[in-house]
Amino acid sequence: DGRYTACISSQAGCAMGCVFCATGQGGFARQLSSGEIYEQVSRFASELAKRNERLSNIVMMGLGEPLANYRSVKEAVNRITKELGIGARRITISTVGVVPNIRKLIYDTDMPQFKLAVSLHCASDEERTALLPANARYGGLTELMSVIKEYIDTTGRRMTFEWALIEGQN
Repeated sequence: DGRYTACISSQAGCAMGCVFCATGQGGFARQLSSGEIYEQVSRFASELAKRNERLSNIVMMGLGEPLANYRSVKEAVNRITKELGIGARRITISTVGVVPNIRKLIYDTDMPQFKLAVSLHCASDEERTALLPANARYGGLTELMSVIKEYIDTTGRRMTFEWALIEGQN
């Protein structure tokens, strides 16, 4: 249908420790700089331009937890929208649920209006913490649902829940 989406990383490795994720099992090495995040998108866009095609969407669902690298992700998203002309609403940032930084982005007037996706995967704290240890670190489902409600009520934007079906787990 002529649309191209780039899956972008925000970290080398990941510290969230999700048991179903190969990146999480490999551990955390370092934060990517805003330039490294931007360069991933720029290279995809450049390769497509050589074929007279255009990068239409970006998903931050590659290596790492984007909201754990808030400053670099914010700088990169601002640069992507300004320099590459990709609209913020064509950018999806996926998070395991870093509650303090979800709250931070609600009120951050310098953060473009991207789409937010939250990796939920389970309906109870016990199950979710077993699969996503960061659940307990950030206050569990009650805190997460509270900040998501605040996000929707304050920004007027919708968000998406992600749910990977894992046989025998959820």
